[in-house]
Amino acid sequence: MEDVKELSGEIIYVTTPERAINYKWEKNSNKLSREIQIVSIEEIQNTDMDVFDNKRILLNTLLVKHPFIPNKYIEIDRTEEAITKSKLNCLGIILRYLGVSEYETTFALENNATVTTDANGNASYKFVEGGLKTKKISTDNETRKYYRHEVFSGEFSIDNYEKAVDMAKKFGLYGDEDIYYLLQNRNPQDLNLLKSQEVKIELTRELNSSLDVAFNLSVSGIFKLNANYNETISKRKKITIETKLIF
Repeated sequence: MEDVKELSGEIIYVTTPERAINYKWEKNSNKLSREIQIVSIEEIQNTDMDVFDNKRILLNTLLVKHPFIPNKYIEIDRTEEAITKSKLNCLGIILRYLGVSEYETTFALENNATVTTDANGNASYKFVEGGLKTKKISTDNETRKYYRHEVFSGEFSIDNYEKAVDMAKKFGLYGDEDIYYLLQNRNPQDLNLLKSQEVKIELTRELNSSLDVAFNLSVSGIFKLNANYNETISKRKKITIETKLIF
């Protein structure tokens, strides 16, 4: 890997200044994904890196680039919470500009695979068989933070529609099929506008793609990750947001 010039990796691992240099001469360093950046704690401290929930960055911290918010990072064992909250927040902003009058979401989580490696370091996925344990988030006290029900005035205009498009592009969601469908069917130039919708939106790709990159760092053996990080990296989950919309 090349010397770090800017902090922009899909995965960032924070280590000492010495290790940030000398790891390059270790046996498996050439097998690290190019999406992984190894940086020193000093490099991090000399930047204004934006971290989810203002988490303090310490030595041996493993960070993931936020999939929706530019220049923001998440500690890897907080990815499930951060990505879910961000998707709901971004979706809510877009829907408000699209003139939604009522917006309700629930969040479902399925543990569907564990990642293991063979003697050669090749990854394989062991998928959960039948009867997936699904944690469907509703209104009970333990899981209320994953439930959202909002009512808006429902005002809608061409200017607000254009703002919705701009927000979708800003959040990196314009290419999302479900978001793009909403934008197309709430276009004020179309006389037959969408009035209500129930849909399931998956977050599986956003969450698991980053974990796949981090798994490459774990199996390299160059750096010893803590138990929480290894547990997070070894699991693959299916995350679904169910939305009910009334315009």
